Amino acid sequence: MPIYNCHMHIFTIEHVPNQFLPLRITRLMRNPFLRLPLRFLLANMNPFSNRDLFHRYSNFVRVSYKKSQKDVFKLVRSYYPLDTKFIVLPMDMEFMGAGKVEKDIYEQHKELAELRDQYPEQIIPFAAIDPRRNDVVKMLAALVEKDRFKGVKLYPPLGYRLDNEKLYEVYEYSQRNNIPIMVHCSRGGIKHKDISTNLANSYADPDNCKRILKEFPNLRFCLGHFGGDKEWKKYLNDPWDESSPDESKSWLSKILDLMKSGNYPNLYADISYTIFSFEKNSKLLKVLLEDPKVRSQVLFGSDFYMVEQEKFQERRLSIELRAVIGEKFFKEIAEINPKKYLGTSSSP
Repeated sequence: MPIYNCHMHIFTIEHVPNQFLPLRITRLMRNPFLRLPLRFLLANMNPFSNRDLFHRYSNFVRVSYKKSQKDVFKLVRSYYPLDTKFIVLPMDMEFMGAGKVEKDIYEQHKELAELRDQYPEQIIPFAAIDPRRNDVVKMLAALVEKDRFKGVKLYPPLGYRLDNEKLYEVYEYSQRNNIPIMVHCSRGGIKHKDISTNLANSYADPDNCKRILKEFPNLRFCLGHFGGDKEWKKYLNDPWDESSPDESKSWLSKILDLMKSGNYPNLYADISYTIFSFEKNSKLLKVLLEDPKVRSQVLFGSDFYMVEQEKFQERRLSIELRAVIGEKFFKEIAEINPKKYLGTSSSP
């Protein structure tokens, strides 16, 4: 069974603003003479802990400072069977107010297309779209029609809403050309430097997708992270019932309501990053997948290499998840559903 990892990243430090990491670490780490000592310092601040926060931060830095997207991809490829397929999600962070980007999104996309040509059976490239780019629809069309990109990545907390006028042109183009959308849907993560955390989170709220799904019923739309770990925790710990107002519900509950309604058959959610709180969330996921409506709209993904900051390790993820939820459920979320989401298969 070929596994589809539907959510991962291979961009490097050259593709992010120079204030992307705290304390100007990004700028310091661009100095090759400081890079290794700083990594060593982070990894050994607590030498008696296995994969503690500083060690994990060192791992994150280690991956992001690979020489190229190819180097990052070769690392994640080594964690999975050789026939695994990866949806690679670039990030366009030029408008997040965090300084200069060394290599812009056009270069990032070009490198990704060239890498896909080297691994045509494994890499499935998506285009990073920011509606604040004047030529964004033209850029998308060229990536799809010339460079054979297969989807769109949106990250609203960088400073825009899903109902942005320019994005409607993106949705129209994507629906017309059978192109799926992947949108960040969890609290936290990367945000625009000059907007509040609450405002950034509001841009990622799953309620924002309802209007899009109604106006573009044939558009395949995935909510990345399934609402996020904090919202899964809220679902488990906070009292609520089916009649609760939407604003009091966890984002996980909101997404489940959309799936169970039967009104949005082209809505998906992936478990990336969220599943790395493995002990509690893998068990909850198994229970949720017992509902066939939910099960048919869930995708496997990891969010490599963002998850290099977590204790649970990438290499163990697909193996242990397969053991917990069972072969049948794993096949559905890691092979059958991804094919439907990508538009390469219409039936199980």
